[in-house]
Amino acid sequence: MSKSQKTKLTKVLLGTALVFASLSSSWALPPRQHAVRGAIESIDPSAHTLTVTPTNGKQTLVFVWKASTRFKQRGSWLCSEALEMGAPVTVHYRREIGQLVPREVSLRGDAPTRCATGGCRAKDSKKP
Repeated sequence: MSKSQKTKLTKVLLGTALVFASLSSSWALPPRQHAVRGAIESIDPSAHTLTVTPTNGKQTLVFVWKASTRFKQRGSWLCSEALEMGAPVTVHYRREIGQLVPREVSLRGDAPTRCATGGCRAKDSKKP
C-alpha cells in the first residue's frame, strides 16, 4: 500500500468515526420522568426546595424547583407561593445532576388557593 493510499484510508476512517460519534450523541435520551404522590412536609422559597412525604410510606424526597417548574391546581396555574405545608400534591420530576427537579407540581386539594402576594390563582388563568 502506498503512502497516498494510507493517507486516504486514514482520512476515510477518521471521517467515518466522526460521523458515528456525532450520531451517537444525537440519540441520547432525555432524563426519565417520574411521579410521586404525597404531602408537602416543608417549603423553602429562598432555596427553591420542596420536601414531600410520599403516600406510599417511603423516605421523604427533596425537590429543587427551577423557573420552568409549573405549579397548578385543577387545571389553573399557580405560583410557588401558593404551596402550603401538609397540602396533598402530585409531583412529576426528573433526576438532573444529582437533584430531583420537578417539572410540574399539582395540588390535589379542592380548597381554593391564594399566594402570599395576593391571588395568583384565577379560574381561567394561563401560564404566567
